[in-house]
Amino acid sequence: MSVAVISSLYHCEPHLPTFTAAVFGFAKQVSEAGVSVHYLPIANDASDYERAQIDLLTREINANYYGHMTPVYVARESLYASWNRGIASSQTPYIAFWNADDIRSAEGFIEGVRALGGGSNLADFPFTRVSAVRRLGLFPQQQRLDVPRLFDPASFARGNGLGPFFMMSRALYQRVGPFDEAFRVAGDMEWAGRALAHARFHAGQSNSGDFLIHGDNLSNTGGDREDIEVNIIFLRRGEWRHLRPVHPRAQQDAWHSWGNTGGVQLPDEIEDFLWGPAAHERWRQYQRERRQGPVQRRIRLALAARGLLRSAEWSVYQRNQQDSL
Repeated sequence: MSVAVISSLYHCEPHLPTFTAAVFGFAKQVSEAGVSVHYLPIANDASDYERAQIDLLTREINANYYGHMTPVYVARESLYASWNRGIASSQTPYIAFWNADDIRSAEGFIEGVRALGGGSNLADFPFTRVSAVRRLGLFPQQQRLDVPRLFDPASFARGNGLGPFFMMSRALYQRVGPFDEAFRVAGDMEWAGRALAHARFHAGQSNSGDFLIHGDNLSNTGGDREDIEVNIIFLRRGEWRHLRPVHPRAQQDAWHSWGNTGGVQLPDEIEDFLWGPAAHERWRQYQRERRQGPVQRRIRLALAARGLLRSAEWSVYQRNQQDSL
């Protein structure tokens, strides 16, 4: 069983010591389990330090027969361009990804390899979300939160994109097509939406690793770019109930400049919701509500449900319920 593990690396110096140590330990474990891995770090605009560390790791992996590593040095490109490049640079039947700021679990990986070898072509897993919090506003501590498997092929919505440690077969990738390189953040979710009709999905049980939240992540940040891209995914699919308020001008520009690849004609009410006269204030209020704590949010939604308070989030919820009928 042979798997390509592709890592798109860009300005990853702070994470390299942990990443390289994790890769070496992981490589030893999966090699001992009989899994052959082709490691493909795609280094974007690498510094001298990054080149030195990647080359050192390459020598250690290759010299110890823990798989094979082939670094690729490129000018800066999108994450999904690097993923497509890594897939094109390998010949393995199975494919996985590993970001430099995360730690992959050998246990989850081996489960995925066995599932793909047994007839599945897409696998996703639970993982652990790791973030730094300050207790009493003073003392930084690591917070670990176990996150259930995200992807659900029966209910594809904003919260059901692929997790950070998903795996797939090359045959599925060839059937679905490459990742859309215009996306910067949600390209894996866009690809997953296209894969739904062809997926023989394995719902992984093993924890697949640690996903580190550090402030510079591309995804899972709740930022405007991510929200805009996820909106584009559902605009392309014609699934209006999954849309959320975003920066109106940025959404409109993204849709018309690169998002609308299929000549989709949006209904007037959808354009009005996203970038009509009231869209900017709706987005600002929605942003303010998202920054509220969980207790305040529950109180606000309860009051809005009784008609006692105006809430952009509650209005979106009601609209989604109506659209789903």
